[in-house]
Amino acid sequence: MTFEEVKTILTANGGLPPGPITPDASLARAGVDSMALVVLSLQVEDRLGLEISEDELATAASVGDLAALIRRHAECPA
Repeated sequence: MTFEEVKTILTANGGLPPGPITPDASLARAGVDSMALVVLSLQVEDRLGLEISEDELATAASVGDLAALIRRHAECPA
C-alpha cells in the first residue's frame, strides 16, 4: 500500500484533514488517533485481505511508516 492510499483512507474514511498528513509526519502530528487506526485496519482487511491490528499500526513512527508496515505484511503475510 502506498502513502497516498493510506492518506486517502485516513481522510476519506477516517475523517482526518489532508493537510497535516505527510509521509514524515508522526501519527500524533497528523492527527491519527486510535479510531483512525481502527478505520485503517478495517480498510486494509477489506482491500487487501490482511489482518493488521490497530495496536501494531500504532507502532509506526510516521504516516509513511504506516504504508511501509502494510506493504511488509502484504509481501510476507503471517
